[in-house]
Amino acid sequence: MSLCTPAAHGVAADDFQGENNMFNITGSGRRTTTLGLAVLFAAAAVATTTGCGGNPDTAARTNAAKSASPTATGSAAVEGKAHGYNPYIWATRSPSTIGVYGLVLRGQSFTIGGQVKMVLYKDGGVPGVPVWYKTTTARSLSGRHGGAFNITTGLLDCTAYGYAKNSTLMALDVTTNTWSNKARVSTGCGN
Repeated sequence: MSLCTPAAHGVAADDFQGENNMFNITGSGRRTTTLGLAVLFAAAAVATTTGCGGNPDTAARTNAAKSASPTATGSAAVEGKAHGYNPYIWATRSPSTIGVYGLVLRGQSFTIGGQVKMVLYKDGGVPGVPVWYKTTTARSLSGRHGGAFNITTGLLDCTAYGYAKNSTLMALDVTTNTWSNKARVSTGCGN
């Protein structure tokens, strides 16, 4: 017996004469009407949750798509990767002859030719609101996997002056909607 037959919904197959049968329940009083409506709503709920009455091809494709869709914790990172690797960033200190060191943000394994949005979040700042951001395009660089970049941030590297790390840099591969790792840096030099 199929789940879509009337007998599966608690109605005898012999007495079932169509969808309008639910409203033609004989008997008197509100109890019969209430019972009829309850059976109607229960049948609708079962039909909705089991896909009864729908196109079998569409239901099969929908169920296959649901089973193939990534979860928030599992395969999302695998499917969102450019070239099979997670985007990776690191910060370096720019060379200086006068003792003022800046931060250079470097990255690899991003989508070649894709946009990369870089953000800096300050510890103790407003949660989710970056204090610095910049957009660049990842390109092929010798010795680096996938799309890469070297961006001079214009921010001071305060670790050169003995300050603790107080900020987090991250980069988003816009094409795959994948965040990079977090790079901890020191900026602001006392702020």
